[in-house]
Amino acid sequence: MPIYSHSRLGTFEQCRLKYKYTYIDHIRKEGQSVEAFLGQRFHDVMEKLYAERKFKLPTLDELQNHFNLAWDKNWNNEVFIVRKDRTTEDYRKLGLKAVEDYYKRYNPFEEGKMLGVEKQLVFHLDENGQYRVQGYIDRLMEKEDGHYEIHDYKTAGSLPEQSQLDQDRQLALYDIAIRQKWNDVKKVDLVWHYVIFDKEFRSSRTQEELVQLKKETVSLIDTVETTANFPPHQSSLCNWCDYQDICPLFSHRHKTEVLPVNEYLKEDGVALVNQYASLEAEKKELKEKIKEIDGQQEKIEEAAIAVAEKEGASQLYGSDKILKIKDEVKIIYPKSGDKNRNKFLEYLKTLGFWDEIVDVQWNSLKKVAIREKWDQKIPEGLKNLVTIETEKKISLSKKKDDDN
Repeated sequence: MPIYSHSRLGTFEQCRLKYKYTYIDHIRKEGQSVEAFLGQRFHDVMEKLYAERKFKLPTLDELQNHFNLAWDKNWNNEVFIVRKDRTTEDYRKLGLKAVEDYYKRYNPFEEGKMLGVEKQLVFHLDENGQYRVQGYIDRLMEKEDGHYEIHDYKTAGSLPEQSQLDQDRQLALYDIAIRQKWNDVKKVDLVWHYVIFDKEFRSSRTQEELVQLKKETVSLIDTVETTANFPPHQSSLCNWCDYQDICPLFSHRHKTEVLPVNEYLKEDGVALVNQYASLEAEKKELKEKIKEIDGQQEKIEEAAIAVAEKEGASQLYGSDKILKIKDEVKIIYPKSGDKNRNKFLEYLKTLGFWDEIVDVQWNSLKKVAIREKWDQKIPEGLKNLVTIETEKKISLSKKKDDDN
């Protein structure tokens, strides 16, 4: 069984096809999002800061210069920007501001004893050592004897809720790791630095929660190990995926977007999508037109009912059609879940035509109500349970020859 990591498990949860491309097929992609690139450069600065701190504290200018040097040295054409309204310099300035905010917040950086930067840990989740996990702690500190802090830097563009961090798997796994590594661990704080927002969040885990996490992670690894089907899963994260050109969800787009315009419009898939979209647009227009017509008909119905009532007529005649206006009985009765439903049903059974109603179906109940003239007099036991109303209904029929 391979050594797992939080990122490996996270990839499986995010998209099984991406997991297959990455960890089974070992397809390596050179592309990197600018967000990931920015995160690496901030980590470069933190590594320099805490590695040199024990000898001499770097100045803010020195750290920002280090950020710029690392940015220029590592920038390449494979770094891509998803958001077209942003430029390379926008992200560079974002990183420099994050370095400045972090420096001002924690200077002179005397939070405790530093035990490691980018510290690799390999640990197990079971007694037999079959389920092994590895990870890298951005920074490990000891506040006092037996009190440890696991620090993680995030350059994400959005903030999590505290409830999400209290369920975070990554740092909680590192908590398990350091408790295995050292016997003097009494307390562990999990600390996240969301540096774009200059925010710090903290959480901790109980022994019971860590035991449960081990079980859940072992179960997830078992699921990964026995999975044979790796379908793609589409989400907002697809915009940052390196495998779009071979993923069945996006491969057609990547195949066609490089074609000249005249070839692109003739390509079979493009032509079919365009044709389908055109029909959808036409359907939408027709639906809007039908909605407009329905509104006009409602106004005509109101006017026709008014004319019929004025003339004492039940039918209005046009050139070759007839509008028939009639009163229709409407019964409002207790539906399923209503507190009076059972009382309503029990009383219906006493009236002697329960079999006709067929478990209170609308049409059968209406027939009984009309026949028994409930619109004139509701049975005593139903007075507080049902409401009988009449409403005008209009229907259109063809004028027959003998109507002329």
